[in-house]
Amino acid sequence: MKKIEWDDSLSVGIDVIDGQHQRWIEHFNSVVDAIESRGGHAPVTRTLGFLIDYTDLHFSTEERFMTQTAYPQIAGHKAKHEELRTTVANLIGDFEEEGDTPALEQAIDTFLGTWLIEHIKSTDQLFGAFVKECGIVLSEE
Repeated sequence: MKKIEWDDSLSVGIDVIDGQHQRWIEHFNSVVDAIESRGGHAPVTRTLGFLIDYTDLHFSTEERFMTQTAYPQIAGHKAKHEELRTTVANLIGDFEEEGDTPALEQAIDTFLGTWLIEHIKSTDQLFGAFVKECGIVLSEE
């Protein structure tokens, strides 16, 4: 499985969101470590569980900012968030049911890793550009 490296191409220009993306990547990389260490169900399940909880926190932050700024593409963005929530929940269910299989590793690697990078570089960066264009400063308060 391939870990994700943060670099400036992933920045959306909103410090709170960039910080959360960096933390999400750290936890994704922890899932990769837990699976590759073959340490059993508990560490992988715990790490995936934390990832889904953190994903909910992050998406709530983004969606709150989008509501505050009257972001015109909020509905489509929220739909993409819901898609990931469902997929992560399914991956956890598959892991708990079947264990660490090559197919599951591939699904986590391909879907979560690829989805996150593509989502940040397209959907999230569009929101960042909107905020910048409107001259809005967002912060976690």
